[in-house]
Amino acid sequence: MKSSSGIVAVCVLLLAACGEPRSSAETQAAGPTTKAAVEAATSAFHSALRTNDFETFMSHVAEDVLLMPPGEAPVRGKHAVGTWYLGFLSQFRTSSLTLADQEILLGDGWAVELGTYEWGLTPSEGGAPVVDRGNYMQVWKRQGDGEWRFAREVYNSSVPPAPPEAK
Repeated sequence: MKSSSGIVAVCVLLLAACGEPRSSAETQAAGPTTKAAVEAATSAFHSALRTNDFETFMSHVAEDVLLMPPGEAPVRGKHAVGTWYLGFLSQFRTSSLTLADQEILLGDGWAVELGTYEWGLTPSEGGAPVVDRGNYMQVWKRQGDGEWRFAREVYNSSVPPAPPEAK
């Protein structure tokens, strides 16, 4: 477990080092890097996910977003994530979302949120609800307007895949 924390810390440091340098005036105009500001952004984002609120969800997504969902190819860019999320909503609706073991690591203009999730999903066309559990890592980036936006995510399910249906 300690080596995982070390790897995450190195990733955060690398992300912070990769950011474009800002002048003192630009940093002040963009707003402070505070845990409370990041927590407010992530809370609003996850609330939109819980309520299937597409417009609010997308308002928290960065233009250069990269989403890496389990079992799928990476989804690059805000438009592509919007298309992906609408496709997801055509299949499932979120009935519950519980996040736990959350940890936020701050860098200069970047924040990384780590945690576990339990995601209740109801098939849009009826059927038995599904519960997925797993781990996630989100990277948030402070934008030029001072707002924190969802920039990167990878999540993985801890639930074994369903066995293939008998033919």
